[in-house]
Amino acid sequence: MRLAIGEIPIRDIRFAAATEIKDGILLINREELRQVILQDENLAAAEVDLARPGESVRIIPVKDVIEPRVKVEGSGAVFPGIINQASTCGEGLTHVLRGVCVVTTGRIVGFQEGLIDMSGPGAKHTHFSRKLNVVLTCEPAAGLDPIAHEKAVRLAGLRAAAYLAAVGKAVPPEKVRTYEFEPLLHRPAGAGLPRVAYVHLILAQGLLHDNYVYGLDAKRLFPSLISPTEMQDGAIVSGNCVTACDKNTSYDQMNNPVVEELYRRHGRDLDFAGVIITPVSPALADKERNSSYVVNLAKQLGADGLVITEEGGGNPETDLMLLCRKSEQAGIRTVLFLHENAGEDGAAEAITYTTPEADAVVTVGNTNEIVILPPMDKVIGHPEAADMLAGSSPGALRPDGSLAVPFAVIIDAVSNLGMTKMTSLDY
Repeated sequence: MRLAIGEIPIRDIRFAAATEIKDGILLINREELRQVILQDENLAAAEVDLARPGESVRIIPVKDVIEPRVKVEGSGAVFPGIINQASTCGEGLTHVLRGVCVVTTGRIVGFQEGLIDMSGPGAKHTHFSRKLNVVLTCEPAAGLDPIAHEKAVRLAGLRAAAYLAAVGKAVPPEKVRTYEFEPLLHRPAGAGLPRVAYVHLILAQGLLHDNYVYGLDAKRLFPSLISPTEMQDGAIVSGNCVTACDKNTSYDQMNNPVVEELYRRHGRDLDFAGVIITPVSPALADKERNSSYVVNLAKQLGADGLVITEEGGGNPETDLMLLCRKSEQAGIRTVLFLHENAGEDGAAEAITYTTPEADAVVTVGNTNEIVILPPMDKVIGHPEAADMLAGSSPGALRPDGSLAVPFAVIIDAVSNLGMTKMTSLDY
């Protein structure tokens, strides 16, 4: 499969009479975008705000972050099976409004999720503070249950991203990056490079801890092969209402840094064999079944090694370690990505389950480390969420309006995929 990503860099966003791109500026008809969102009868109200890097703005609680992309040439469409027909994607030409994100916010399951600060110390710990964010605050219709509420907000974010991306369809991209994934059967033999596959764990635990693949609830998913180019076209969409550090946003799925690095090294010091996606179920029987079948797929790919990333925290570490153990016992070497819950001082037991075979582990950070966030001049979303975020504790909101919170509440401060500014040192 061959996918070209045409990048249209955006240097500013503003409200205007018409939605268009002029001189690198994304102009947005605010009311028109609101109507795109409010076509869903499950939403009673919606507001659209803008948040730029360096502004004294806090977005809270953040449900998802989505990058606007639009299919220009080739089959399928971006976000297939959800807001477009469920046809395969990952080929042709896709344009991306680089530097722009759609951020959704709303109270769905209490205040489960985290925040994005556009300035101050919190901004240093999330790459989304360096984006031009179009923020949607969506309020549900009366009596709407949480499951329908989550779906309505998820669809609102995807529709908004598609609406904005559409104006970039006819804009010539400044740069085009091409990703080609050749089937293993067509590759020349004897290259002498280790064959490495990527195992991408996808949270699928119910209770609004879910993701969607081509619109299919990942709870119904069996371990499967997927082209990395499909991920870049939005085949995987986040539906998670979980602690900020535990989730991979839809933006993260489309811009997965593990996929980017494996592509970069393909043909140089490794042979990128492909991506295996597997659901993370809370049931032990499912964990055993799925981990065994992932190893079966890895064998069919002829993989010498696996890079495995988790999503979620706590019981998903069982999936990670079972995969590690079974792969290593099958002669397939593994490298694991995981985050730690090691206490504020880093001295507590960091993970819930381990195995002796896990001898190559990359930590993406300790979610419990405390950071002080000053008050912001403007809060988009629900200011009252500041003292109730999952992963934090009552009293986080201090009398002066500042927050004393763990990294866990900052979106992508500790990223399961390594999409973070943190660095790990081996000493």
